[in-house]
Amino acid sequence: MALVDEVKSRSDILQVISEYVDLDSSSRQPKALCPFHVERTPSFVIYPETGSWRCYGGCSEGGDVISFVMKKENMSFAQALENLADRAGIKRDVFDKNVSKKPVTKIFDANDISADYFFSRLKAPVGDTVREYLVDRGIDIETAARRGLGFAPSGMETLSGHLRTRSVQGRTALDAGLVTRKDDGEWRDMFIGRLTIEIRDSRDRIVGFGARTLDGSEPKYLNTPQTDVFDKSSILYGLNWADESIRSMNEAIVVEGYMDVIAAHEHGFTNVVASMGTAVTQNHLGTLARYASSGGKVGTIILCLDSDAAGETATMRALESVTEELSAGAIRGVQVKVARSEGGKDPDQVIRANPDQWRASLSEAEPLLDYLIIAKSKLYDLTSGQGKKEFADSFAPVVYRTNGYDQERYWSMIARLVDVTPERLKTIVDKPAARTKILRFGESDSKPGSISTSQVDAALEQGDSLEEHMLSLVMQIDDLREYAVEMPEEYFHQSDNRALFTAWQGSSKLGENIDELGQDLTEKAQQLRNRKLPPSNQARHVDDITQCVKRLKERHFRLIKKLEADRFKEIEGQETQDLLDRAIFPNENLRTVMTGRQ
Repeated sequence: MALVDEVKSRSDILQVISEYVDLDSSSRQPKALCPFHVERTPSFVIYPETGSWRCYGGCSEGGDVISFVMKKENMSFAQALENLADRAGIKRDVFDKNVSKKPVTKIFDANDISADYFFSRLKAPVGDTVREYLVDRGIDIETAARRGLGFAPSGMETLSGHLRTRSVQGRTALDAGLVTRKDDGEWRDMFIGRLTIEIRDSRDRIVGFGARTLDGSEPKYLNTPQTDVFDKSSILYGLNWADESIRSMNEAIVVEGYMDVIAAHEHGFTNVVASMGTAVTQNHLGTLARYASSGGKVGTIILCLDSDAAGETATMRALESVTEELSAGAIRGVQVKVARSEGGKDPDQVIRANPDQWRASLSEAEPLLDYLIIAKSKLYDLTSGQGKKEFADSFAPVVYRTNGYDQERYWSMIARLVDVTPERLKTIVDKPAARTKILRFGESDSKPGSISTSQVDAALEQGDSLEEHMLSLVMQIDDLREYAVEMPEEYFHQSDNRALFTAWQGSSKLGENIDELGQDLTEKAQQLRNRKLPPSNQARHVDDITQCVKRLKERHFRLIKKLEADRFKEIEGQETQDLLDRAIFPNENLRTVMTGRQ
């Protein structure tokens, strides 16, 4: 059997694809939201009997299990084949026997030779200074060997000369990023006078090197340039050591530097990887999500940031990108948190000085959006009305995509920062319609002619006795549930009342999950449950709740109609007529519903 056929036959397409998407297997053909474009209705269909998939939505893509991995992981055919072979348990030697000796294989061989050379120089007298530096950082020669450290010397002794003695062709050395070529045609080592660090992929192959200067020169770190086997945006340093721990713990910790990872693993934190100083990309998160969510569990990814970088604009933009990808469903099966080291220290320093302190910082990691809201608030002038609005608007797209409980928590959090009530906050923010990304600092996304939830809320009074009376009825009298449970939540215009009603709808009795609502909502729920109702019987209670539902419905639609009329006054010419034409039919239907007359 040819290797490609064997990989396909031993790869369960449902199992592979389910690591990236949430499958709906209730129908004969499993389906899901397409992972290659944003959609609300599943159009991505898998055909297990033929080992194929197809999107019948916006992208119209299709193929087999190999093409899926190629597209999802941004891999070449050979890379995807290797990836699936690894998943299927096809041993490396079997794979190598079936794959011709291509240039990438020569790159791996050149990297192996270079790693041996760098380590030999670390052990030699020429590496004395480097070994002293490593000892100061708690790394002896045995640890250096285990973690792939070495030394690229300067002077007459060069890697390029060593590669010649090992019959490595100049073209291969260039392709591997190990050497550069001078104008006169002479070779020059890429790394000179630096500590070297092996970078391995998930199959434990050396794909490149990092190199740290020891004399204070800049840049502090150099990496292998982009090659056929090394892509900085997708490689995670230390994943070859951490993969099994991430799977078993359903948790991955991401730090920024090589030494952070080495210190972590040497002190028992075996689920740590690094993005090698780059922003955490969708490729990084997608890879970690597959490992962390193994076994069908929701995984956790903790981003451990250096304290001195926490307020930098570049860091904020990277975190915003992660948030957008999560909210858009590009990354599934994980929650992302942020942990901060105390005292401006790198994780490496904290771990070596006090591992328990670092462990505590990880346990106190906060949800990504919580962290981002606090950090980004420092970029706006929250003493001005415009600054408050811009800050609140910047998070509206993501907040509105969260569930009911989290929505209210985030609005309360933002409201505290801008020093207004959550109810007042909703009068100054725009509810996003099609917008899906966080607005960058200074951006706006207002669209003339649209009616938003903020307009509805702005037209309402701060208090609402009708809503609270209805909540008191349903929270105190279980028999009234059937008369109100189907009412749309948007009929409640007060955000706290809406949250309580949603919680009541989703439980057999609100008291079962009251502690999950947050302190403010919990206190209000208790007040409503203890509110004295007038003496009545069952029939009057039913009539009372029925009238409440009716009045809330009438009020909601009257307000929407008023807002439509106000908006028409602001728009002139043909646009007005077009809007009126579109409004006639729904408003006629509304009259029929409200009056019962044709």
